Amino acid sequence: MKTLIMSSSFRGFTTDEYGNKIPCKIDNENGFLDTLKKYLTKRKCMVIISGNPKKIHTKDPNEITREYFALSGIAFDEYIYVNDQNKDKIKEYIAKADCINLFGGHLPTGNAFINELNLRELVKDFDGVLIGGSGGAMDMADTVYCKPEEDGEFTDKKFNRYLKGLGLTNINIIPHYNLIKDKMLDGARIIEDVIAPDTYKTPLIVLPDGSYIVQEGQRQFLYGEAFLFKNGKLVQICENNKNTILSDDEKIL
Repeated sequence: MKTLIMSSSFRGFTTDEYGNKIPCKIDNENGFLDTLKKYLTKRKCMVIISGNPKKIHTKDPNEITREYFALSGIAFDEYIYVNDQNKDKIKEYIAKADCINLFGGHLPTGNAFINELNLRELVKDFDGVLIGGSGGAMDMADTVYCKPEEDGEFTDKKFNRYLKGLGLTNINIIPHYNLIKDKMLDGARIIEDVIAPDTYKTPLIVLPDGSYIVQEGQRQFLYGEAFLFKNGKLVQICENNKNTILSDDEKIL
């Protein structure tokens, strides 16, 4: 049975004065770290899917991931970061994985990579835990709602807001509500002008950092502050330090 853990942000980093990310213990707000420990019981191999497969890193992503998971009391024997350089071995990697970690970033870029890997087919028989923060969590949906996020994307009539995802859940997530709720993009308000019109077609679960969703088989649980964005209306459905069941709530699904 697959388990999905869909987070707005893992918050496994702090930032120094120069903007460089420094690994730290994963935040346990709303019991997030406890939840990871609960489900990540098999720890031989974590396969990490890059959200930007062409990027040249100054520090090995495997070592960075190893460090912040180790600081959090979760240690895998092996970490495999999949990007353009080793993508041809993806079947081999998935076959040995206990956990698949979907990295975030620019959603269209990361989504194009999971489709290039044919990951949707490869995870059909995967019987482990898939975790993802931000764009990585969004890509778990069947049809992924992709909001414009970079300058020019809102005004670009060719920008595709609906992408092929992994087909693992019916939930579409908008992460980082705390960061985007007052933001503007191409002269428009991100929440009211960019996203709201699309919610008449696609209901969204809006998560601030620190909130997350667990899907265990057919059961779906929401932890922490969250909002249902449907038919243009944003309604709070859960509070911090509380949880609710999503799959039994028809107004959400």
